[in-house]
Amino acid sequence: MDEIYLVTTIHIGDLIWQWGRKRTVGWFPTFERAKEVVVNNDGDIYECGHYNHCVIEEVVPGLYPHITRKEWFKWKNGGYVVIKPDKIRVGNIGIG
Repeated sequence: MDEIYLVTTIHIGDLIWQWGRKRTVGWFPTFERAKEVVVNNDGDIYECGHYNHCVIEEVVPGLYPHITRKEWFKWKNGGYVVIKPDKIRVGNIGIG
């Protein structure tokens, strides 16, 4: 397969349904590179507090792309850390 890994930053309010802005900030050929960008906050993808969550989605090519893997992050203590959200069931965030 020729999957790509999308990095999308998102602002989510205190209540899970309070989704605000979102922005796909890049795509990468490997999951490892995408995660490195997120964990290191390369290019200030946090944008000084505008995006408190981030997701990496593995997308396979085709019409109506299918997400085969995703990993969520939340901004905590000065960096993005991996989270396991129990209420976020949304996919295709980055490519829509």
